[in-house]
Amino acid sequence: MKRSEELKIMLKNLKEENNEMLQKMVRSKCSEDGSNYDKLLNEYWRVYGSAASDKMDRLKCQIWTEERREVEVGDGVTLCLYSDAHAYTVIAKTAKTITIQRDKATLSPDFKPEFIPGGFAAHCTNQDEQKWSYERDPNGEVLKCRWSEKKGMFVYKGCQIRNGRHEYYDYNF
Repeated sequence: MKRSEELKIMLKNLKEENNEMLQKMVRSKCSEDGSNYDKLLNEYWRVYGSAASDKMDRLKCQIWTEERREVEVGDGVTLCLYSDAHAYTVIAKTAKTITIQRDKATLSPDFKPEFIPGGFAAHCTNQDEQKWSYERDPNGEVLKCRWSEKKGMFVYKGCQIRNGRHEYYDYNF
């Protein structure tokens, strides 16, 4: 089992435990008119909720990091370039690096950017509706990315590498 899957199980169990404690400390003791709800909730949060919330947040971050670490050869990834993003495929992996190759991304012919006057020249109002299709490009650009412990992800010249293919063109930049 992958480490990210183990962490997801731990998070699920922690959420269930949190809900049980909320039921025990707040919902089961709340008066019918709800007049003591705030007092009970504050006590729950002081005794249990704050620490549980912090622990869940830490687990979410660990899951996020592990999912990025677990990328495999053949997986799609995205190179995030400020406001644009480009789709790649992982073609090689070592413990501290991945080599990625640019995919051919084709914008759906159904997408038509809608512009209104503003900004430098115009403002695209529907750029978040872009739909792309992807295919491997054996002649695509090849990049070698390194693992950053500080950021908990692979990076290329400071730019993030995220899991999944997500091409995006920012018409407003």
